Amino acid sequence: MIKFYTAERAPNPRALHNIIAIKNIEVETVTIDLTGGENRSAEFTKTNPAGQLPCIELEDGQVIAEVAAIAEYLEELKPDPVLVGNNAAERAHTRMLMRQVDYLVLAPAMYGFRNSEGADFFRERMRIDETIGAPMKRNTEDGMRWLDGRMAGQDFICGDALRYVDCIFYPLVSFIAKVSLPIDPELKNLNTYMQRLSEHEIIGAKSL
Repeated sequence: MIKFYTAERAPNPRALHNIIAIKNIEVETVTIDLTGGENRSAEFTKTNPAGQLPCIELEDGQVIAEVAAIAEYLEELKPDPVLVGNNAAERAHTRMLMRQVDYLVLAPAMYGFRNSEGADFFRERMRIDETIGAPMKRNTEDGMRWLDGRMAGQDFICGDALRYVDCIFYPLVSFIAKVSLPIDPELKNLNTYMQRLSEHEIIGAKSL
């Protein structure tokens, strides 16, 4: 059975939980104390040298990290329901948008938070430069405006079908909106999308 290394109240582990639950894949869950720094311990970094969560461990001992990479693996393992795409063009489209959304919204959002409101928590875990917090937030706002325009007339980031991009985007942006950078109410498409996902039985669930 696959081992799922996760953490409580963290957006990236929650994203993978969404994917696993939608795919209805049985896993053995191993909860790591992220707040206490267990993910950076010598014992855990034997499992994932990057010291990050989530990750999965296969029955042969191989470990896969990064939510998008894990989503691609799980799609191969269990193609239905589809979260990557039904054909080569759809899969490429999903990967393209995952990369763009990560680069334009998710990464700057996390850098903005870590180097401002989250600085005290992350200071002992990575280099912190509070001068970049505000510029990263402005980059995030630019990315959200871009995404809002791109989503006109569609229900999800990739079009009319739910994809793993949505499973990753929603928990992280919801978290950032609460602790660091609320979504501009003028971004009607993005706010409608976030409301739609908040009503999804798995993605919008209040607890694991």
